[in-house]
Amino acid sequence: MIRNTNSLRALVPRFQHQPVCQFHASPACNKATAGRHKVSKMLNKPLTYDQAFKPNLIGVKKGWLSVHTGNLRGEQGSYQFTYEDELIRKFCVGTFYRMLPTDIVIKRRFNVIEITLLCNTVVTSKVLFLKAYSERLLSAFLKCHIKMHVFKLNNEDAIYKYI
Repeated sequence: MIRNTNSLRALVPRFQHQPVCQFHASPACNKATAGRHKVSKMLNKPLTYDQAFKPNLIGVKKGWLSVHTGNLRGEQGSYQFTYEDELIRKFCVGTFYRMLPTDIVIKRRFNVIEITLLCNTVVTSKVLFLKAYSERLLSAFLKCHIKMHVFKLNNEDAIYKYI
């Protein structure tokens, strides 16, 4: 016996996916964990000074790593400072490859950008060459004066505390 397929299609509902109210039994997790470092079992995880502070205490107990007047009220082009600072950071990390144990501090004063680096290498001639190279290229890219301050630092001296 052959069934009529048209009559079967009439029995199937036209809307297969009907909205269904769903119930979630898990509690909401309102705990902010971004930027916080997990404590190790042996308390042997080293943290630098910048990593030791919780993100909500930056600007209260610790200063910012980028200082400029772009965020003042009525200032035009404040986004440009952020992009330039990111360019400077990526350029310095790539130029001083595996030599920077801590973050880079950038300060803007008038038309001068001051960059402070803490370097952990022994060869001073290499560091001086990279410093002059970076100053020259960044001043050509950003069209302003660049001053780089490079300080020698051991890896053990960069550790602020262990967690």
